[in-house]
Amino acid sequence: MHQINIRVNKEINQLLEYLAKRKNISKAVCTRQILIDQLTDKILPILLEDYKQGKIGLKKILHLTSLTPDQILEIIVKENIEPPIEADLDDYTDEIAQQIISEEKFNR
Repeated sequence: MHQINIRVNKEINQLLEYLAKRKNISKAVCTRQILIDQLTDKILPILLEDYKQGKIGLKKILHLTSLTPDQILEIIVKENIEPPIEADLDDYTDEIAQQIISEEKFNR
């Protein structure tokens, strides 16, 4: 793990101390949680654009954010982002998905 030292003004320090006390965690943990949340909010649109262009995959998005696979897929569906795969592969995976759905309905 790496360490970053930053200076904050008195008001920010008081806010962090208050929030940490309310959450019953250390100020360092509180600050780290806030930083992770904010970084995820800032970097996610960039990552999704890179995903659309086929520059990165879902694993990279998972690695660089604090999101779960379900959360990422939910965002991708909500934003109507098409996976960056070739048409024939997309057709093949759609066919397999339909087979699995049909088998599940049959087994019920």
